[in-house]
Amino acid sequence: MSTLVVVGTQWGDEGKGKIVDLLTEYAD
Repeated sequence: MSTLVVVGTQWGDEGKGKIVDLLTEYAD
């Protein structure tokens, strides 16, 4: 999970949005 957070910060706002979508799918 930590790696996804790091990638999200590198991508910026757009990347974070994509990460959030992925996390919500994994959460379910």
